[in-house]
Amino acid sequence: MEFDRFHHFASLLIEDDFVLTYSGYVTEDILQAIGDTLRQQLLVKSHDRNQVRNLFSVFVELMQNVIRYGHEGPQPSLSMPAQKPVGLVLVAQNGQQINLLTGNYVTNDEANALQEKVNFLNTKSAEELRQIYYERLRQPPDNASKGASIGLIEIARRSSTPLQCAIKDTGEDCCFIMIKAGV
Repeated sequence: MEFDRFHHFASLLIEDDFVLTYSGYVTEDILQAIGDTLRQQLLVKSHDRNQVRNLFSVFVELMQNVIRYGHEGPQPSLSMPAQKPVGLVLVAQNGQQINLLTGNYVTNDEANALQEKVNFLNTKSAEELRQIYYERLRQPPDNASKGASIGLIEIARRSSTPLQCAIKDTGEDCCFIMIKAGV
């Protein structure tokens, strides 16, 4: 990276009051390390323990989605073999609200299915989300699921704003999907 681009990137992070940023391979060990750092940063940024708990839960769910569903996509280094999903996480404070953004590569079909789920969940009230969550707990996981099929529902339940989802086509068999949640 050139110094001008690096400075521009650093300026954006300072301007937008970022609490934490990470970009690279995502594994359970990395999730734990970033999670520990994030928890400490949140305790400094927010005096609302409920907000910290909700944001941390959203963070874990989103990062687990990167680990479980991430497509290899473009790799940070051509000299490294494709082994683990690559992801990006940004946590920024916006007044009293803290926003969490994640991005990673997934197949085009997975991105479209995720967009549909986000759109569906955004139409539901807090009570309806609670009912959907408990109904889903009593059912077996979806066939394509690598978990309990409740992560996105949990994210929507704990967010104080509607989820946002955007897809950027890469022109290949995968795309970059971004999800934003505010707590």
